[in-house]
Amino acid sequence: METNAWGDEAPDDGFEIVGGQEAQFGRHRYVVGIKKSPVGETFCGGSLIAPNVVLTAAHCLDGVVPSVVVGTHYLTGFADGELANVTEKIKHPNGTDVGIIILDHNISITQPVAVSFEFVPADVLTWVRGWGNIWHNGPPSRVLKEVSVTTWNNTRTSAALNRYRRVTDTMLGAGVEGENSCHGDSGGPLTIEQTVPCNWWGWSAGTLNVVCSARQVSMNASALLVPSLNRTCRIKSSLRVP
Repeated sequence: METNAWGDEAPDDGFEIVGGQEAQFGRHRYVVGIKKSPVGETFCGGSLIAPNVVLTAAHCLDGVVPSVVVGTHYLTGFADGELANVTEKIKHPNGTDVGIIILDHNISITQPVAVSFEFVPADVLTWVRGWGNIWHNGPPSRVLKEVSVTTWNNTRTSAALNRYRRVTDTMLGAGVEGENSCHGDSGGPLTIEQTVPCNWWGWSAGTLNVVCSARQVSMNASALLVPSLNRTCRIKSSLRVP
């Protein structure tokens, strides 16, 4: 399985999985739940991108963030995952809604999703996963959910977001009417998945979720994340940059 991972960025609390279905148990263990307490509910998602590094949205790092659970299927608790304490929170220095969490130990329950930075054209199938609200303003999902969305070209993305944000060549739009991510659980991954006879790899960025129907924008990570990851996390060897 080849996986390209993004971290979701949102202007408010985050996103929900609108439509979609329950994710296969134990298959996507790189997905991280960020918690106020070990037994409490996940309030933001993330992606394990190095043995002790989590990629998420910067606004998820506001306030006290004591712990994360890696590899869990459930909204609450950590029995089926690996609990880790947060030792450092790093927000992107230019104000972009991208953040990094440093954990107190290397995660052993799963391998990280690697980071790559490759251009993604329109009409590519992607997946969003998280525990966010199952409908607009509804309750959070008690289990990890997933929904497939298709990438857009920048012309379509710009038309959808013209009153919210300027779209540049370093951004990617993805969505489908009626099924998408929305308010409730930001920071989690947007992935491209293909069957290959080798390891998973990823392309990480941020997502701006605007409405619950179909409109989200991901920022290309190559210019934003590579310097920060190399400087703060010392994981250059795991980055695949064309």
